Amino acid sequence: MSNSEQKPEQKPDVKVAEEVVQERVDEAKTIARKEEVLEIYEDLLKTIWDRIMPTLGRVTVSAIMERALVLTAEKYPLIHHLEVGAEGVSFDVLRQRLGEEEKFALRDALKELVANLIDILAMLTGDILVRQLLKEIEGRKLI
Repeated sequence: MSNSEQKPEQKPDVKVAEEVVQERVDEAKTIARKEEVLEIYEDLLKTIWDRIMPTLGRVTVSAIMERALVLTAEKYPLIHHLEVGAEGVSFDVLRQRLGEEEKFALRDALKELVANLIDILAMLTGDILVRQLLKEIEGRKLI
């Protein structure tokens, strides 16, 4: 083979290293997005909880939230990792157990949870509480 026919020398180590770095960056971005989504919805659910608690009471709000979780978990099983406690919805178990395959459904599951919660509140209160809630949470960015 003449010099002009030789293939250019590739550096496989550099290419592999670049791919590994890119995978790590993509993974870090995904983890950051997942945590950001969790924080946004955790804050939103806390706001809803805090606003309806004085009107409906802890037992009623807990029951409504439990119902919204059950309805949502039928379509998104990862919602089973959320727990209703005395102070609201806990995301602790969800953070620990959220698997790679579930991260793509996370945002849709949490949107569905909020929608179910709002629907239940609208049915029970004839939109009175819902209108107040929507004013309160208006402008929140839900990614």
